[in-house]
Amino acid sequence: MLGSETWAQPQSAPPLVGFSFSPKSSELASRDPGSDLRRLLSATQPDLVRLPIYWDVVQQSPDELDFSSIDELLEVVAQHNLTAADPTRVVLVVGARNFLYPELHQPQWAGAREQPYIGDAQSAPEYRTYFVSSITRYGGSPLLYAWQVENEPLDYVGNELTGQDEITASQLAWEIAQVHELDPAHKAVVTTYDGWNVAVDVLQLYAAPVLWRLGGPSGHPEEALQAGDALGLDLYVDGPHVPHGITTVGLRSTWKQQAVDFWANRAHGMGKEIWLAEMQAEPWNGETSFTPLDLLDSAADYRQEPVDVVLMWGAETWLEDPTWLAGVTHAMDLLKSR
Repeated sequence: MLGSETWAQPQSAPPLVGFSFSPKSSELASRDPGSDLRRLLSATQPDLVRLPIYWDVVQQSPDELDFSSIDELLEVVAQHNLTAADPTRVVLVVGARNFLYPELHQPQWAGAREQPYIGDAQSAPEYRTYFVSSITRYGGSPLLYAWQVENEPLDYVGNELTGQDEITASQLAWEIAQVHELDPAHKAVVTTYDGWNVAVDVLQLYAAPVLWRLGGPSGHPEEALQAGDALGLDLYVDGPHVPHGITTVGLRSTWKQQAVDFWANRAHGMGKEIWLAEMQAEPWNGETSFTPLDLLDSAADYRQEPVDVVLMWGAETWLEDPTWLAGVTHAMDLLKSR
């Protein structure tokens, strides 16, 4: 269960590497999102940047859509590409669940923030107009690399602002089908957290009754893999939901590497991609137990695995701490190395 052994791997082709950026983080810090994104693009020269199409921002009233905030960020990327040695492309996240607290970005007019009310809101014409309009508006953009459909849609993310907030399997299937129908040129990635290690993943996949006796599953990687064209794993080696006390950050990084290897082989065997959709690249809530050196160690571990995309998480920290920004640029260079 707590195996820590690692193994030598042949060097695979480097993944596309980038980061996630939320304009809400900049706004909470009283900064301009466009300026923040411009600075991050210049400093890191990423292959990809993940941007949200927040439902509560785009559709603040039921009969009105406003995509101006997304258009402005895409223009920042386009301007960056005019002088960049290599162009940056975007992953757009669409759905009621989107990245950044509180995960469910549902407008107030849509009703209660828990199931079955979330499902009712997503089945209504207003939400479907938001979803379809997002795909048709940006599906033809030369900046677009892929879609992410919802964020950790099958996982329960409990907080004081939402109740039971998983997206139903039928709703997720409808959304992925819409992406495939309206924009067949781009893949749809589905994400999930992966909380423990490969032993738990194997039990969850092949011996679920045994795992329930040990406390239950951790994330939904198999379901996410089956649902989309790519599996996106959200990997955090330090934070409130990781096993402290009996482990170290280094050991947990090794566990994650083993899990990535397992899911990469499974995904590629199905003709699908494996992404690290959120690779921890900042301390959790400002705690200092995760350092830039830990980030570089994680990058060295993950570089040994045949992943297709790596998106780092922690842009708000990098903007405020030059040490972290330097660490991130070094980690990106390591992941891109051949």
